[in-house]
Amino acid sequence: MGNNLVRNRVLDNMSDAENGNEEMAGHIAVLHDRLLNDEDEHDELDENEFASILRQLIRSGDIMVLNYENFIPNPLPVIKKKPNLDKLKQNAIYHHTKNASGHHAIGSSTPADGAFSLVRMISDRQRGLGKRQGPYMRSDQCKINNHFRPNEFTDTVHKCDAKVFCGQFTNDGNRFVTASQDTRIRVFDSSRENYILLRSLVTKHVSWSILDIDFSSDGTSFVYSTWADALFLSRLDNDMIDRIHSLYLNPDNQKLGVFTVCYSSCGTHILCGANDGNMYAYDLKAQRRSLMAPVAPDLSDVNSVGFVDDSSNIFFSGTDQGIIKLWDRRCTNEAHPEAIGKLIGHYDGVTYIDSRNDGRYIISNSKDQSIKLWDLRQMAPQSIRDRTFHHRNWDYRWDEVPRRFFNAVKPLQGDTSIMTYRGHKVQKSLIRAKFSPAQTTGQRYIYTGCGTGRLIIYDVLTGAIVEAIEGHHDIVRDVAWHPHRSEIITCSWDHAVHRHTYCGPVDREEDKEEDVRKKSRPRQRNYENDSEDDDEEKDRPIRRSRRLAEKNNSVYRTLRSSMRTSSGRN
Repeated sequence: MGNNLVRNRVLDNMSDAENGNEEMAGHIAVLHDRLLNDEDEHDELDENEFASILRQLIRSGDIMVLNYENFIPNPLPVIKKKPNLDKLKQNAIYHHTKNASGHHAIGSSTPADGAFSLVRMISDRQRGLGKRQGPYMRSDQCKINNHFRPNEFTDTVHKCDAKVFCGQFTNDGNRFVTASQDTRIRVFDSSRENYILLRSLVTKHVSWSILDIDFSSDGTSFVYSTWADALFLSRLDNDMIDRIHSLYLNPDNQKLGVFTVCYSSCGTHILCGANDGNMYAYDLKAQRRSLMAPVAPDLSDVNSVGFVDDSSNIFFSGTDQGIIKLWDRRCTNEAHPEAIGKLIGHYDGVTYIDSRNDGRYIISNSKDQSIKLWDLRQMAPQSIRDRTFHHRNWDYRWDEVPRRFFNAVKPLQGDTSIMTYRGHKVQKSLIRAKFSPAQTTGQRYIYTGCGTGRLIIYDVLTGAIVEAIEGHHDIVRDVAWHPHRSEIITCSWDHAVHRHTYCGPVDREEDKEEDVRKKSRPRQRNYENDSEDDDEEKDRPIRRSRRLAEKNNSVYRTLRSSMRTSSGRN
C-alpha cells in the first residue's frame, strides 16, 4: 500500500485529536505536519505507525471511519474445499431440521429421484393419501414454502440519503423498522406486501450513526444505541423527541460506543456490548445498571450480545477476540461476573450471533469470512485460554480479505463447532447472519448480508449457497426474513432497503418478454434524418429471450409442416 493512500486515509479520518490523551495528541501533531508539509519527498512514511494510531483513535471513539470509495461490484470468493458434514450429520440438529422442513416426507408426493412436486402433494391430500386428512402438517407447509424461497430482488422499500445500518420486524410481522446514519428511525407498515412508511422518528444524542436497535416482546417499545454512554428507550408509536428516555450505563470509559443491544423476552432487562470490552445489563424496573461484565480482558470490542431462548436466563457475547462466551443470570455475581462457558473456533472477530431460540444452538458470523454453527452442550475445554488475534496486514473496514480465510485448512485448538459455512464476504461493518423462521421454513436456511452487496442464503443441511441475490451497490449490513411470508428485507450502505421474493420461471420469462417489448418499441421518428434512422433500425439486432426464440421457432416449424401436409392433401 503506497504512502499516498495512507496519507489520504489519515487526513480523511483525523477529526478530534485534542480529545485524546497528551501522548497521542503529540504523535498526531507530528504526523499531521509531516503529511501536510511533505518537506522531504524521499521521507518514507511508516504505515505501521499510522495504523497503530488509527486503531487507538478508532477504539477510543475520537474518530469514526467513513469509506468514501465508490463501490465496485466484485465476485463471491472461490471456496475450493467442500464443507465437512461429518459432525453435522452426527448431531441432533441435522435430523431435527430435516423433519421440520419436510425433508423426510417421502411418499407418493415425492418421486423416486427426490424431486419436489407440488401437484402430487395436492393430489395426495385430495385423495386422502397424506399423513393426515385435512390441512397440511407444519413440515409439509415448510417444504412448500422452501420451494418458493426468495430468489430475486423485487422492489425498493425505501431510499434515503444515508447508510442504513439496521432493519428488523416486530414479532407479529406487522411493523418493520430501520435505523440509519441520518439519525432517523423509520417505521413501516409491513402487514401487507406493499410497505407503507408510517412515521420517521427523530432521535437524540446520536453520534455518527444509530448502531443497533431492538424491540420489546410485545412490539410496543424499542431501544437504540449509538456512540454514547447511555441507551435510549421510546415507544414505537411515539414521534416526539422529548419522550425518548436515556438509560445511563455509567461506564469507566466516558467515550463509549455501544455496538449491540438486545431486549429480554420478559421485557425487564436490556443487554448491550460496547467498545470498552464490557457487556452491560440494564434493569428497567430498578432504573439502573445491574451488570458490567468484563468480557474481553484486552478491551476488545463486544460486537454481539443476546439471549439463548425466551427464558432470558442464559445469554451470550461475541467479541473481536473471536471468542463467544455464555453467561447465566441466575448464578452471576454482579460484583465479579464470570462466564459459564466459551466457544472457540473463529480466526478473527465475531460480528454477529443469532440464536435458534431452542436453548441449544447458535450461529456466529465472523471477520474470518465464515459462519459457524454451535451446539451449546459442547463447550471448549477450560484449559484453552482466551487468545487475541492481531492481523497486522489487513483491516476488514477497508482492506481486501486475505485469501487464507476462504480456504482454512486446520481448525483452531478447542474448536467445537459442528459446521462451518463459507462463501460470503464480511467487510466494512458488522455484517449479520441469522436463522430463517421456524414457522415457515423449519429453520432450513441461514441467510446473511455480504460485502459484495448480495443477499446470501445457505442450506443448513449441506452448507451450499442456494441463493446469491444481487441488487445493492454497497455492503448488505442487516437482513430480516418476514415471520409469516416468504420475503427477505435487506438494509445496505447504498442508502436503500430492498425486498426479495420468489420469482418462478414463468414470471422470469414474462419479465424478459417485457424487456424485449420495451427495447423493440419504435422510437419517435425524426423526419429530418429519416434515411439515417432507417439504416440504424436495420442494423440494430433484435434482443430476445433464447427460450422464447426456441419456443417460437418450434411453433413455426410445427405450423409449417402442418401446412405442407394439408397442401399435399389438397
